[in-house]
Amino acid sequence: MFLTTACLTVSCLAASELTLDKVAPEQTVFAISFEDLGDMMKRFEDNPAAEKFMGMDELKDPFMDQMPDPMSDALEAAMEDKSLVEVAQDMRMGMVLFPVVDQETTAVSIGMTMYLDLGESAESLGKVWDEAMEESQSSMPDDMKMELLEIGDTEVIRIDIEQAEDMDEEEDPFGGRGRGRGRGMGLSMEDASPKRFFMVRVDENILVSTSRSQMQRMLDVLEGEDVEGGLGGLDSWKGVNGFLGDSGFRMVLLTNHLGEMMESMGQPFLVNMAKPMVIAMFGRIDAIGFNMESAEAPALATFNMGAWIPDGKEGLMKLMSRNSPREPIPGWLSAESVSYGRLNFDFDGVIPWVKDVINSNPMMAMQGAQAMEQMEPMMQKFMDGMGSTVQMSSSISYPLTAESMGNIWAVDSKNAKSFTDTLSEMAPQMGFEPRDFQGHQIYSMETGGMLPGMPSEIAVAVGGGEIYMGAMSSVEQALRSVGSSTSEDSPAATTFKPIESMFSSEPVVYWTVSDMGRSMDAQAKVSMMQWSQEMESLRQEDPELAEELGEMMKDEIGPMAMFGELSEMIGLVGYEVTSVENGFKGTGWILSPVE
Repeated sequence: MFLTTACLTVSCLAASELTLDKVAPEQTVFAISFEDLGDMMKRFEDNPAAEKFMGMDELKDPFMDQMPDPMSDALEAAMEDKSLVEVAQDMRMGMVLFPVVDQETTAVSIGMTMYLDLGESAESLGKVWDEAMEESQSSMPDDMKMELLEIGDTEVIRIDIEQAEDMDEEEDPFGGRGRGRGRGMGLSMEDASPKRFFMVRVDENILVSTSRSQMQRMLDVLEGEDVEGGLGGLDSWKGVNGFLGDSGFRMVLLTNHLGEMMESMGQPFLVNMAKPMVIAMFGRIDAIGFNMESAEAPALATFNMGAWIPDGKEGLMKLMSRNSPREPIPGWLSAESVSYGRLNFDFDGVIPWVKDVINSNPMMAMQGAQAMEQMEPMMQKFMDGMGSTVQMSSSISYPLTAESMGNIWAVDSKNAKSFTDTLSEMAPQMGFEPRDFQGHQIYSMETGGMLPGMPSEIAVAVGGGEIYMGAMSSVEQALRSVGSSTSEDSPAATTFKPIESMFSSEPVVYWTVSDMGRSMDAQAKVSMMQWSQEMESLRQEDPELAEELGEMMKDEIGPMAMFGELSEMIGLVGYEVTSVENGFKGTGWILSPVE
């Protein structure tokens, strides 16, 4: 009974509210939280399709997977008679992951701190939690040990997980740090995962941490004490949350200690070698984040995105940093289109960018510099014909088959003749064959559906000042529409009009609209078709292997079905991204499905 006593005797401490700003350490790499989700969950619950979907066990699995076993067991028990919405609608949660460096060995592991405010469910869930912890005392696995200790004036449960024996040094050339990593060259969560947890319940708050000092910090906050430092003092945290806000469901990645986190799962020399190349690719991004919260009808939810880049945009971020007014949906979109997007992109900067990436890595520079020198003249010819805008669209043809989903990309051409001449010269060398189509030249190549979702034939063509690339049927449809004017009454424009009305009138870098519900439904069904075809082919070649693979993959079928069910709850989705002085900010909307 001593564990139950420990959970209940600290109820007098609670005096202040926990937030990530106060609780999380400066070394935080990944942060997730939710606040005030009740309204948004209620909006989804009131959806006509929600009754069928909300009863599915898969909905709560990702939520449960983030929690220690005693906590997830407690919530499982509490939800026997209630839905996830009923239990969680007024809960608050915050969780962070951060690297922990052993000062003696310099080995890096992953640290975690988490709080869960049970809200109105505290009375019932608190008792379930206490019972689960008490039961854990007698059913603890052999490789785990549970005991009580005092942190300040509070009795806290400590759980230790025994280390697995290291492999022989002869088997591990990296001195023990390769255990579970495929001889040191891969990544392993086994070695990086924490081996000690501290847990306690304080009134409606359940606290969990791998760090004694972090647990002390949370207890101090609950007692109303002032705490210094921490995540809330970081410019990167304040900057990205200026784009996101702090309510709703929020995820943030901070990069200052990301390298250390990656070292915990792999070899330091690999991580250090990759750092300059990643920076050359994307520039220095201090933080990126996403948040979603409830919205007024007809929207189900609104979401914000942000990238905090205070030192200036470099790499790909610089190539995509030009804002421009949002233009109407083009006339070449077919009635089967389920998504459309437009991105500003500086193709003139592609070759210098590729060189910077290659030269950022000495090993890559040795092998790639000469190849780049040979390829540059051909690449330059292509770039000379390309403009500064990329459009992309996906479509679905019915009745559904394994190849019903098509994609097309369109790049405006500042010199169509230059690009056409280069294409006629280089395309045959790359396996493309030319043919005439309504006065245009199409270059196509059979792919045989080498990858899931890839069309059986891809094509490239120039027409109407645009360079089209994608599935053959989509490219042909675009060429048929060359010369047709943009029309607000076109089938595609009519489909997306409700979500387009949500957009601002400000210049943007990127904007996109999609019939997300229909896309998800088709994707789930097409994936099942492709899976069935692949399995049938395998049964013909190797029945025994097909049976084994089917058994291994049976747990993946449920999520595919859930994907299709979720599609019935979501309608049109759209968002826009703007380049600002300190990075990028974006706003999006999820609409209710139309009956």
